[in-house]
Amino acid sequence: MMILKNAKIVLLDEIIDLGWIEVEGQKIKTINQGVTELDGLDCSNLTIMPGYIDCHVHGGYGYNFEQGTIDSFVNFAKNVTKEGITRYCQGTVTGAVSNLEKILTVYAEFMAKHNNGPQARQIGAHLEGPFISPVFKGAHEETLLLKPDVDVMKKLVGASNDNIRIVTYAPELQDGSFTKYLLEQKIVPSMGHSAATFKDVEQEVSIGANHFTHLHNGMSRYDHRNPGMINAGLYFDEILCELITDGIHNDLNVVKEVYKIKGADHICIITDAMTAKGMPDGPYKLGGLDVVKKGQTVTLLNGVLAGSAATYDYCVKNMYKVTNCSLIELTKMTSINVAKQFGLFAETGSITVGKYADFTIVDGQLNVKATIVEGQIVYDNL
Repeated sequence: MMILKNAKIVLLDEIIDLGWIEVEGQKIKTINQGVTELDGLDCSNLTIMPGYIDCHVHGGYGYNFEQGTIDSFVNFAKNVTKEGITRYCQGTVTGAVSNLEKILTVYAEFMAKHNNGPQARQIGAHLEGPFISPVFKGAHEETLLLKPDVDVMKKLVGASNDNIRIVTYAPELQDGSFTKYLLEQKIVPSMGHSAATFKDVEQEVSIGANHFTHLHNGMSRYDHRNPGMINAGLYFDEILCELITDGIHNDLNVVKEVYKIKGADHICIITDAMTAKGMPDGPYKLGGLDVVKKGQTVTLLNGVLAGSAATYDYCVKNMYKVTNCSLIELTKMTSINVAKQFGLFAETGSITVGKYADFTIVDGQLNVKATIVEGQIVYDNL
């Protein structure tokens, strides 16, 4: 049994200013007001939040999906806990289908045998590419791009042993059959890296698609005469918009604008971070492309942004500071919305009796002091 006491606790619809949580095994047993004399972890002047969930991160700390080894997956899972991340989807970048199949086969083994222990948990893979538009390819190799193809997708799903959980795709390059296939497989179809029009997005929403890959980045522009993806993403309440809040991919005034329009219920904070996160400045690789890290910024040699070097807690602090949102609203954007989107809300995403004890413990400046995954302390900076 674990006791976390003397803490502020952020629940779904209220904040306990002084309380304690009892954890039994992997699950939350009780949530209590006031103080307890029981021995436990003293969380005085600290806040317990639901564990952060990043549904779009490629790598960091020298690791990435394309390394394709059990060790690289495990070591990344251990490192991200220092950011407060308890669960995440690790993203691919566009590669040859044969190479993706090989990597996903190793990934399937990781998910079956190694997605446990003192580390964050993978929800599943985020396939970002190859089914995207060359017009908004960003840092993806154009020669390897494909139109959304159900047969290719079936190969990749098979190689992963059904461990792909989200796919970024350009909706205008298919007739809806690709979207329907993803939905049938309980894979989140995420519109992105796309030249889609407002009407294209509207059609996808009518089918059941309700997710945007990194709003504003890699998509048709906001236009008052020829409305594109950004117009649609802001308009449709059904769409959960990923938002990179590093202050580089989106100016922080734009972050405030999106928060005002979409509200906390329709945003999820992501990093889109790659290998260079947590590493020194210098040259790195994103897939087969050469990139350079300088501070929080990662670019191709031609200056195009190539993922992020920002940590999740850094992005969370930015969102909290510039929007002046409540802690309850913040937990929607860090945990609740993604847990709901991926069908995990019955077991994680909020501090609720019976759910996994997935916690991010922070101080008054939202610095991560400890991370707990399924009742186990996996990062301790107390």
